[in-house]
Amino acid sequence: MAANDKFSDENGILLNKFGIKDAEVLRQVENDSALPKLARLNESGGIQGGQFDHAHLKALHKKLFEDVYQWAGETRADRGFQGNKATYVTGFKETMTYAPHKEIEQRLGAIGEQLGKENGLKGLDQDKFTERAAYYLDQYNHTHAFREGNGRTLQAMVTQLGKEAGYQVDFGKISPEVLNRSRDEAMVRLYPPAEADKNLKPLREMLQQITTPAPGAAAEKLRDPSLAAAPPELSSAMKAIDARRELEVTGYRAANVIANMPGPGNYDQGVKLAQRVSAVTHDPVAIKGPGIIEMQLATDKILKHPGMKDMTLDLEDAKRLRASSVQVAQLAEGKELVSPQRQPKAAAPAAAERTANPAAIVPKTHEEAQPLFIKAAREVARGLEENGKGLDAARLREVARFVERSPAIAGLNQENTHKAMQAAGSIPSLSSNKYTDELRNSVSVLEKPPKTIERGGPSAGRDSGGIER
Repeated sequence: MAANDKFSDENGILLNKFGIKDAEVLRQVENDSALPKLARLNESGGIQGGQFDHAHLKALHKKLFEDVYQWAGETRADRGFQGNKATYVTGFKETMTYAPHKEIEQRLGAIGEQLGKENGLKGLDQDKFTERAAYYLDQYNHTHAFREGNGRTLQAMVTQLGKEAGYQVDFGKISPEVLNRSRDEAMVRLYPPAEADKNLKPLREMLQQITTPAPGAAAEKLRDPSLAAAPPELSSAMKAIDARRELEVTGYRAANVIANMPGPGNYDQGVKLAQRVSAVTHDPVAIKGPGIIEMQLATDKILKHPGMKDMTLDLEDAKRLRASSVQVAQLAEGKELVSPQRQPKAAAPAAAERTANPAAIVPKTHEEAQPLFIKAAREVARGLEENGKGLDAARLREVARFVERSPAIAGLNQENTHKAMQAAGSIPSLSSNKYTDELRNSVSVLEKPPKTIERGGPSAGRDSGGIER
């Protein structure tokens, strides 16, 4: 907790009605008060007449925390708090920056209005409901309206959204770790706008696990397809939010890459880029003049650097930053944005196509094992997914993303890889599959420490630390 942030005392303890000065004691008191209130709020259907906007979320927060905090129901804007949060969900340090506090009311209004255009998700089947609910949960989470208590407030909001659309949403069915992980993956946006559905996949899968059709004729009526609204075009406000989020995540990652490049001046350039991204995040006008030039020069440096030629994700981020900086510059000039074209979902190849060649490759070096692991992991993950092992598939894909940057498997990545291989071994169609064998073969190499760092340069690309933002 940050000291003297107007929500906290000089020691960083949240201001509370009991005068508690110990963070652990306060956390326990908060839980003892808020969790029963959350259960009662969910049971009663939430805030009647709520429009899922600024006023609605403030009312939910106040209901949950008014017995503990004198500032319950106040947003970060009321006391000028910004804040951010670190996550290692990608295997690298990422810092999640939330919406500018001055824009909280405006953003919640835009999200609620967009949701209203979809008729509150009424009339949707379960798969479509969870898909769209994931989109809105991510947008509300990025807005992060409150200094503390956002998670429980959003649980109440999504539960109410579900109930009003004919579904029971029970967050008690999953662990906080799974919930937080899926929210963080959506926040860091590893995939570009054209593949935005992939960023929301963990969040969507999490919601699928906890959502069921509510019983009774009234709930069934709420799911009647005649109530479903045609998918609306994103409003200008929502397009602007997405463009700014895209610049934010790719800009900070690009700054980290440049700061870690070898050579004089690169660290300073990376820091300067991060500062510019922060300024633009809070006010798009900051991109005018030298701002857009700084970002374009930064993307050129990454795209043309010889040490970056094999850093696929870093190169992709640079391209994304280039595109999003142009969009945000258009926003700064008051121009309308066009929604990105989404890529159609490719059909999974047939099992026979994936196992046509029975000869599994056996790599001898880390250089050989790296691309083999990436390809095999993606194919095995697809097979796991087809056989109901979505969590193991997600773990394996995450390890593959890490291996794309660094040819080594250790720690949590090693543990998750072995869990996925164990799950694959229990499925007949995968246990003797060529790709499963190649996965095992490449893992046996990547688990050993490489003799040399097999990257484009000693520090080119992301590291696990980097710039704080």
